[in-house]
Amino acid sequence: MGRLSGKTILITGAASGIGRVALKLFAKEGARLVAVDQEEATLAEAVAELETEALAVPADITDPEGVEQAFQEGLEEFGQLHGLAHFAGVAHSAISWKLSLEDWERVLRVNLTGSFLVARKAGEVLGEGGSLVLTGSVAALGAFGLAHYATSKMGILGLARTLALELAPKGIRVNALVPGLIATPMTASLPDWAWRAEVEASPLRRAGRPEEVARAALFLLSEESRFITGQALFVDGGRSIAGLPSLPPGFAKGGGKGVHGC
Repeated sequence: MGRLSGKTILITGAASGIGRVALKLFAKEGARLVAVDQEEATLAEAVAELETEALAVPADITDPEGVEQAFQEGLEEFGQLHGLAHFAGVAHSAISWKLSLEDWERVLRVNLTGSFLVARKAGEVLGEGGSLVLTGSVAALGAFGLAHYATSKMGILGLARTLALELAPKGIRVNALVPGLIATPMTASLPDWAWRAEVEASPLRRAGRPEEVARAALFLLSEESRFITGQALFVDGGRSIAGLPSLPPGFAKGGGKGVHGC
C-alpha cells in the first residue's frame, strides 16, 4: 500500500513544475487527487497521465469563489478531503526602487492572499488527521531584486505557524516547505549569471529537482509526520545557511527584470 492510500489530496499549481511532479508521485502513493490550476488545457493533460482517481478543476486561487468551487467539486466527487498541497505561485524580479506598485500587489495577491484563501478553506473542510502543506521559499530570508517575492514567502511562513496553532484543536496539521533553487519551468528563464550565482552559493553546488520537493510534501501529508506541525521544512541544498550570492557589476544600476523562483 502507498503512503497516501485511502486519502484524497487537493493540489494547487498542478499543471506544471513541482505541482505536476507531486501529482504523479501522490498518484503512485495511492491518493485520490483534486488537481487545481488556472491553465485548463495543461491541467487536463497532467490529469490524463495519471493511473488513479483524479479530478481536474480549473480555478484561480486568488478568486474566493474559484477556491470555493474547487473544494466543493472535490468534495462532491470524493466525499472527503484529507490534505492540501499548495504549490501555486508566481515569481518576478525587479530591484526595489524600480518595482512598480502593480507588480508588488500582484505577487502578494497570488502568493500570500492565494495561500490564505486556499488554507482557510482547507481548514474549514478537513477533518481530524488532515494536513496542510504550504510553499514558502528560501528567498524569504533575503534575495536581491525580490522584495515583493521575499515578503510574500515570509508571510506564508507566518501564516503556516498561525494556522498550525488555530487548527491543532481540530486535529489538523499545518507545515510549510521552503525550497531553494529548483529546476522548473519558472526558473528556466533565469539569466545564466543568476543561475550560476545561486548554484555556487548552495553548499551542495546544484539546483534541486522538483521530485525532491514533492517527496518532502509527501512526507508532511503522510502518517509518517503525524507529530509534526507548525514547521518550515527547508529543501534547499543548504542555501539557507549560506550568504547571498555575488552580483554582476551594474546590477543595482540597471535593476533586474524577469522571472525568479526558489
